Amino acid sequence: MTENEKSWNALSSRLEALGLKLKMHYEQAGQGGEAKETLDKLKKGVEDAFDAAGNAVKDEAVRSDVKEAGRLFADAIGESLNKLGDAIKRKADQ
Repeated sequence: MTENEKSWNALSSRLEALGLKLKMHYEQAGQGGEAKETLDKLKKGVEDAFDAAGNAVKDEAVRSDVKEAGRLFADAIGESLNKLGDAIKRKADQ
Protein backbone atom coordinates (compact mmCIF):
# COMPACT_ATOMS: atom_id res chain seq x y z
CA MET A 1 0.00 0.00 0.00
CA THR A 2 1.39 3.42 -0.95
CA GLU A 3 1.72 6.31 1.46
CA ASN A 4 -1.05 8.07 -0.43
CA GLU A 5 -3.40 5.11 0.03
CA LYS A 6 -2.44 4.90 3.70
CA SER A 7 -3.29 8.57 4.14
CA TRP A 8 -6.70 8.20 2.47
CA ASN A 9 -7.45 5.06 4.48
CA ALA A 10 -6.47 6.80 7.72
CA LEU A 11 -8.72 9.75 6.89
CA SER A 12 -11.57 7.43 5.98
CA SER A 13 -11.20 5.50 9.23
CA ARG A 14 -11.09 8.69 11.27
CA LEU A 15 -14.21 10.09 9.60
CA GLU A 16 -16.02 6.78 10.08
CA ALA A 17 -15.13 6.82 13.78
CA LEU A 18 -16.27 10.43 14.04
CA GLY A 19 -19.54 9.53 12.34
CA LEU A 20 -20.18 6.74 14.83
CA LYS A 21 -19.45 9.04 17.77
CA LEU A 22 -21.80 11.70 16.41
CA LYS A 23 -24.46 9.06 15.82
CA MET A 24 -24.15 7.82 19.40
CA HIS A 25 -24.44 11.33 20.80
CA TYR A 26 -27.47 12.00 18.64
CA GLU A 27 -29.14 8.76 19.69
CA GLN A 28 -28.45 9.56 23.35
CA ALA A 29 -30.26 12.85 22.88
CA GLY A 30 -33.38 10.80 22.12
CA GLN A 31 -33.71 11.76 18.48
CA GLY A 32 -34.74 9.30 15.82
CA GLY A 33 -36.82 8.89 12.68
CA GLU A 34 -36.00 11.66 10.24
CA ALA A 35 -32.69 12.38 11.95
CA LYS A 36 -31.52 8.81 11.43
CA GLU A 37 -32.51 9.00 7.78
CA THR A 38 -30.59 12.27 7.42
CA LEU A 39 -27.51 10.77 9.07
CA ASP A 40 -27.71 7.74 6.78
CA LYS A 41 -27.86 10.02 3.74
CA LEU A 42 -24.90 12.02 5.03
CA LYS A 43 -22.93 8.82 5.60
CA LYS A 44 -23.74 7.62 2.08
CA GLY A 45 -22.69 10.97 0.64
CA VAL A 46 -19.36 10.92 2.47
CA GLU A 47 -18.72 7.33 1.38
CA ASP A 48 -19.53 8.24 -2.24
CA ALA A 49 -17.23 11.27 -2.08
CA PHE A 50 -14.33 9.20 -0.80
CA ASP A 51 -14.96 6.49 -3.36
CA ALA A 52 -14.85 9.15 -6.09
CA ALA A 53 -11.65 10.62 -4.65
CA GLY A 54 -10.08 7.16 -4.51
CA ASN A 55 -11.00 6.52 -8.13
CA ALA A 56 -9.70 9.94 -9.18
CA VAL A 57 -6.34 9.22 -7.56
CA LYS A 58 -6.01 6.15 -9.79
CA ASP A 59 -6.66 8.25 -12.93
CA GLU A 60 -3.33 9.20 -14.51
CA ALA A 61 -4.80 12.39 -16.00
CA VAL A 62 -5.97 13.54 -12.57
CA ARG A 63 -2.62 12.69 -11.00
CA SER A 64 -0.86 14.63 -13.74
CA ASP A 65 -3.09 17.65 -13.17
CA VAL A 66 -2.52 17.51 -9.41
CA LYS A 67 1.26 17.35 -9.93
CA GLU A 68 1.13 20.30 -12.33
CA ALA A 69 -1.08 22.30 -9.97
CA GLY A 70 1.36 21.57 -7.16
CA ARG A 71 4.29 22.68 -9.29
CA LEU A 72 2.50 25.89 -10.30
CA PHE A 73 1.59 26.57 -6.67
CA ALA A 74 5.21 26.08 -5.59
CA ASP A 75 6.39 28.37 -8.39
CA ALA A 76 3.90 31.07 -7.41
CA ILE A 77 4.87 30.87 -3.74
CA GLY A 78 8.56 30.93 -4.66
CA GLU A 79 8.12 34.00 -6.86
CA SER A 80 6.13 35.77 -4.15
CA LEU A 81 8.80 35.01 -1.56
CA ASN A 82 11.52 36.26 -3.94
CA LYS A 83 9.61 39.53 -4.43
CA LEU A 84 9.13 39.87 -0.70
CA GLY A 85 12.85 39.25 -0.12
CA ASP A 86 13.77 41.88 -2.73
CA ALA A 87 11.39 44.40 -1.14
CA ILE A 88 12.89 43.76 2.29
CA LYS A 89 16.41 44.21 0.90
CA ARG A 90 15.43 47.49 -0.80
CA LYS A 91 13.84 48.73 2.42
CA ALA A 92 16.95 47.79 4.43
CA ASP A 93 19.20 49.63 1.93
CA GLN A 94 17.24 52.90 2.31
